[in-house]
Amino acid sequence: MNIKRILPLAFASMLLFNVSCSSDNDAETNETQVDYTNGILVSNEGGFTKPTSDVTFISNNLGTVYSNIYANNNKGEAFGKVLQSIGFSGDKAYLVANIPNKIDIVNRKTFKVQTTVTENLDNPRYIAFSGNKFFVTNNNFSGKKKVNAYNISDNAYVGSIEFPRLAEKVVEAEGNIIVQTDGVGYDAVFNEIPTGYTITVVNPSTMVNPTTITLPAKGIIKDLIAYKGIAYVLVADTTDSYIYKINSAAGNYTTTTLTSIPNVQKLRAYNNEFFFITDTRKIYEKPIVAGAPIMPVATAVGNVYGFDVIDGKIFAAETNFTEDGKVNVYDALSGTLVKTFTAGVGTNGFYKN
Repeated sequence: MNIKRILPLAFASMLLFNVSCSSDNDAETNETQVDYTNGILVSNEGGFTKPTSDVTFISNNLGTVYSNIYANNNKGEAFGKVLQSIGFSGDKAYLVANIPNKIDIVNRKTFKVQTTVTENLDNPRYIAFSGNKFFVTNNNFSGKKKVNAYNISDNAYVGSIEFPRLAEKVVEAEGNIIVQTDGVGYDAVFNEIPTGYTITVVNPSTMVNPTTITLPAKGIIKDLIAYKGIAYVLVADTTDSYIYKINSAAGNYTTTTLTSIPNVQKLRAYNNEFFFITDTRKIYEKPIVAGAPIMPVATAVGNVYGFDVIDGKIFAAETNFTEDGKVNVYDALSGTLVKTFTAGVGTNGFYKN
């Protein structure tokens, strides 16, 4: 959920939901038995005022696209509003809804709801897993910012850690839970400003005495990812951008400078390479190894909201919060556009199931 975007669109008219599939695919009706574990789940954030959130399924070969798979496999029930993110543990997918403060846990194969978690949620955002617990950030912009812990076995609430400014992205890395505790704020006319420069390291077993790592006071923290057990933080400035590799045990970091590439918005890692996109929609790749060159890959179409790299393909969703939007898929090596398909309202994420 992008606050700068929500404010001017809060009263926009939005579709309730549809139950169609792409025109070049087999029809899917309510309770159709489809195995969703052989493809990619697309989270559609939906609107802020109407229940237009849902999930789209894409087969691995991009040949089949099913819309509204949550509704289609749960007796037509609308998911709700503001599907923020999806996480996985075992045979379950966890659908985190910023509004109305819930986590629907579904079977990854059938997408049928197994249970819903609501206890102590307050604008939940992102989810990570460590050991026998799952951790959910809660970012009430006018209230508490915290990470909650729950037992995976029975979804019982374990406890929370509060933070002074933000609780946004969360990942598991080096046996720790890493929380993005600073990022984007806004001035009186909604220009982006930094809230600060911290991330926080939480011991998932004890949940006491979290460690704060403070990054250099420049730019704005834009993203946090984990790749091969290591956490990386993206910071964007108006001149350069930076990727910080976090050493959570030592409480320090090393820096990769993206020289003369300003305003990078999103960071992903695939096949030992970083992929990132700027505010001008330019997509770049860079081998993770230090000193490797940065190479342009493609220029995306439209204002990109959802972005990821899966199985050698770059997924870039054009922003659309008034109707079902488009997703463009590019070859990660050549940058060639290989597929365009329709997803849902406000597509914000892609997840290999």
